[in-house]
Amino acid sequence: MRTFQSSDPDEVIDFVGRRLAPHGMDMRNPAAMSVKLACFNFARAQLVDIQYGSEVTIDPIDLDSHFLIHASLQGSTSVRSNGVEGFIRPDNLYITCPGKSTRIRMSKECRHLTVRIAASAFEDYLTQCLHIPVNRPVEFFSDSERGRELPQVWRNLLSHLIMQSEMGPGLMANANTQRQYAMLMVEMLLNHYCNTYSEQIALRGNDLAPWHVRRAREIIHDSLDDSISVADLAVRIGVSVRSLQNGFKQFLGMTPVEYVRRHRLERLHNALSTGDPQASVTEQMLDCGIVNFGRYAQYYRQQYGCSPSETLRTRRVG
Repeated sequence: MRTFQSSDPDEVIDFVGRRLAPHGMDMRNPAAMSVKLACFNFARAQLVDIQYGSEVTIDPIDLDSHFLIHASLQGSTSVRSNGVEGFIRPDNLYITCPGKSTRIRMSKECRHLTVRIAASAFEDYLTQCLHIPVNRPVEFFSDSERGRELPQVWRNLLSHLIMQSEMGPGLMANANTQRQYAMLMVEMLLNHYCNTYSEQIALRGNDLAPWHVRRAREIIHDSLDDSISVADLAVRIGVSVRSLQNGFKQFLGMTPVEYVRRHRLERLHNALSTGDPQASVTEQMLDCGIVNFGRYAQYYRQQYGCSPSETLRTRRVG
């Protein structure tokens, strides 16, 4: 562990920028700033315990090759990423993805444990451990943990890392030990935080969901019928609606209806990003089983920060 304290704004920006990401910073009261940081490197990841002691607004500049996983220990932080508002709270995890324009506003009470993990670590895990081809960037959907256990388990893991680094710095300096901890983090996030590869991971049986939840997902993935209902799913699987609802909430952190919606949105996003660039948005929606165009356009903007037509237009221009 390396500790750092300073009240010099330029020194703070330089130090934090080199360990997390180069960024700009607007300080409401620079004279009141009293920064306390602790840093720990392990494999392709880095843990930073940070508290500014003053209200600050942070504009990350370069997140082309890393993810930032934010866990708040105290205070609530507002985040704006690609036009979508969010919050970093003590009861959630917030992930900043590469290529996203993100602004973070922290109050003077805020204290974060932020982990920086290389995007290549997620790609390598998908290809080498799960044998899933990476044909598009890994992206996590903000505030979409699968169940409420992940934020607490994540914080416990970080606390464990900090304690172990203090008790046995020589042991924790071992490269193989560090790789195992980094892989554990990558595995936890890919399996328990909704992302662009959640469908493939789920279908390959890499989670602990019970058989009726897995079967429901298979039916959803194979169906393009927009009128599919929870009652229909329950009848086809042979369980009660309540059992199906509870299974999805417990193991996926969302209702079956929300899962159907996210599945179709992911199909649509992938089609707009990689499919026929000359096909219209309406045609792409119909191919994905979407008939309520206006409502799904709103859902799409909420999830991806832009309209379906803007995604398609960007691809055509590119």
